[in-house]
Amino acid sequence: MRGEKKFLFKRRMKLFVVGSIVLLGLSLILWFFASTEIMIIDVPVEETKQGSLKESKIPLKDTINDRPKKIPNNHDSTPSLPNGQSNSNLNPQPEINSQNSNSIPSESPEKIAESTPSNSQFEESQPETTKPIKIKNYKTFDLVLRNETKSPDGFIRSIYTINNQFPGPEIIVDKGDTVRINIKNYIGRPTTIHVHGMIHKETVYMDGVPYVTQCPIQNGSSFIYEFEATHPGTYWYYSHYETQRADGLYGSFIVKDPDESRYYNYDDEKTIFLSDWYHDESSILLKNYRYNNNTSIFEPIPNSGLINGKGIFNCMDDPIKKESCNFESLSVEEFYFEPNKKNRLRIINTSAMSSFYLSIDEHMLQVIEIDGVPTTPSSKFHRLPIHVGQRYSIIPIRLPQYTSTLNFYLRAEFAKKSFRSTSPYSTSNLFPTELRAIIRYSKKENDKSLPSTLSWTLQQSSLMFPLIDLNPLDLKSYSQEILPKNMTYYQFDFVIEKINEQKTLNFNHKGFNDDIELFYGSINSVHRGVSIYNPDKRTNTLKLLLEGKIKYFPFYLNIYVFKRKSTIDLLLKNYDGLDQVFYLHGHKFWVLGQGTNSTPEHSDLNYFNPIKRDTVVVPSLGWTLIKFTLDNPGIWTFSNPIVWHQNIGMIGQIIELPKKLKNISIPPIEWCKLCNDKSDKNNFKVCQRNDDIGLMDAIKNIWNNN
Repeated sequence: MRGEKKFLFKRRMKLFVVGSIVLLGLSLILWFFASTEIMIIDVPVEETKQGSLKESKIPLKDTINDRPKKIPNNHDSTPSLPNGQSNSNLNPQPEINSQNSNSIPSESPEKIAESTPSNSQFEESQPETTKPIKIKNYKTFDLVLRNETKSPDGFIRSIYTINNQFPGPEIIVDKGDTVRINIKNYIGRPTTIHVHGMIHKETVYMDGVPYVTQCPIQNGSSFIYEFEATHPGTYWYYSHYETQRADGLYGSFIVKDPDESRYYNYDDEKTIFLSDWYHDESSILLKNYRYNNNTSIFEPIPNSGLINGKGIFNCMDDPIKKESCNFESLSVEEFYFEPNKKNRLRIINTSAMSSFYLSIDEHMLQVIEIDGVPTTPSSKFHRLPIHVGQRYSIIPIRLPQYTSTLNFYLRAEFAKKSFRSTSPYSTSNLFPTELRAIIRYSKKENDKSLPSTLSWTLQQSSLMFPLIDLNPLDLKSYSQEILPKNMTYYQFDFVIEKINEQKTLNFNHKGFNDDIELFYGSINSVHRGVSIYNPDKRTNTLKLLLEGKIKYFPFYLNIYVFKRKSTIDLLLKNYDGLDQVFYLHGHKFWVLGQGTNSTPEHSDLNYFNPIKRDTVVVPSLGWTLIKFTLDNPGIWTFSNPIVWHQNIGMIGQIIELPKKLKNISIPPIEWCKLCNDKSDKNNFKVCQRNDDIGLMDAIKNIWNNN
């Protein structure tokens, strides 16, 4: 019996040893395969002969050190182009250097570069995975802001330039690109840059509104705006700081869609700026407007107008300004149309206050895009009405009987309704009635012949045929949408009034200590009394919100909190004698109707595929009804883009879906550095947070107190 037990024990020991060896061998095999893997990563680094980008698949080695690295969180500035190379329309260049500084780089400010990332940018290890990782396309632009002396219409004055250009260089990107705009500020004053109409998703801190979504960029500093261009269309960038836009600080921003030219069958495209122009600096004009002691309200009247930064002011008729004129600089913009080709014209109104009627002699026009929204081709018309901030893409169609005519005028007539009937505009003989550019169908060198064609307005008055102006409400979006039915109704009123007997006023970033009447403007849903907007210059609303420092909002910030996703029907009512303009950041809205004598309840409203846009006119003593969906968490400004009205108070803020603000990406450390509040020990907390504790406290405060 004892021998049998001994035999069983030895047998079990042998089985245990053999089993252990087998398990050890299997473990070694599994470890070997687990430590050996191949990853594929898509990186847009290879450039074709035509200059477009091509994706390359790069197999990675086994070792940890050879694995790809993440794109750094800091913002990269790019090397400048060689001297003499054009910096208006840029071809992508490989990004080879990386800097991170809040001061202006030492490279030549006259140079500008556009780039895409290369492998050298990757730094931190990616997590191991067998799935392809898609890297974004980056395009970077350096914009240097300066104060220079120029004479766009012949009158010599100080203006703001971008890369020594006025208007600034055109930024062209593709849908889906991640855009980096490196602003270098040399103008001697703080500034910010906003891209009008751009919808930011999870990057509200890149919207460029001073004291709302960021602190200003101080003189001698730089800042990089980074965001994704999600919607193709026509946009423009400009300074959102005080009145700097009226002194020249703007340029075009175009987001291309490769399929657009095929949809609309056009061969070429051109961008056209329409702008009023002043001979005095805008800060002086604004001060005079605020201090107006007349019983009537007169906005500053422009001295002339420009098309693509060019115009003609007749100094000989104004002996006071004769000595300040440069007659050699007088010129008009010219465009070349290749015969039998279809052209797309992107029209942008960058004015301080003026609206225009644009037309081309002996051409009919068709709209294919409005404010970054593609439309079905409109019916043909003669004149395009366009107000401040609005954008249209049109196709000009030359009439068959004029195919032998080679030169035509493009005209932009000042709309009289831009100015008050009792203003100096109505009695001034120096103010032009229209702006002109020349369209040529011939590329003959030294062809300086002027067109002999007549305007549609003149022909209509003499030949008595109907002059057709575009009605924007007749336009239809290219992609038909079903409008949400459930909605909440709000009303915003546009008012311009005087503030009487106010002392020690702080109004729109300015301090006054005189007993004097001031004009103020407002866009309010309810009467809140006269409150003087006086933001904290050390910070901004978004930063205070993310830091959890706001428990309630004072009325003078004109803030409205919308806590839940919903649809808003917003009635805009204008109690002023001038047409006003409404612009909403972060959204496109449907325009349901518009009127003067009636009300929305007694008007035909369009609920079937109405046009969508971001900037709309509210007629004098009239109304406009819009609809939009609250689905973009952030702090979004609404305002009147007429410079003079915005800067006397026609501006407000919407805090949208505060509970979902935790989903926005972390702002870069440079964004926090813009707010130079040395007394705040937690100034950089928002840009370094690793959890949502502070943010959730802020959301709770807003939820409970507003």
